[in-house]
Amino acid sequence: MAHLSRQDEARHVAFSLGHLVQHTRADPLVLGRLAAAAERRHHELRTSAGLNDEVFDALVLLAAGSTDPTAVAAGWRAVQELQRDMDDGRRGRLARLGFSTAEAEAISALHTRNFM
Repeated sequence: MAHLSRQDEARHVAFSLGHLVQHTRADPLVLGRLAAAAERRHHELRTSAGLNDEVFDALVLLAAGSTDPTAVAAGWRAVQELQRDMDDGRRGRLARLGFSTAEAEAISALHTRNFM
């Protein structure tokens, strides 16, 4: 089920990105509106920015597969890698839309506790 959910989400992201690429190429001012929308959303959800401790701990345990200290350490590393991968993905998609490296990094940092 998780595999199918991941496929479905990837399809949604690809469709949305393709749609936005067309709009940003037709009207470069769309980039500014997208950045402003991300900033407004972050401001409104500022109390939920970042990954909260409970979700982080749950992800570590899921990745670990057990409460064995060695497994938990591996789970922690896996969650760190997941966060880096997700940030890399967000920054890559933002760059594809036309944002500079610095802009993409700043916008990517505005994700919420649910990784959005």
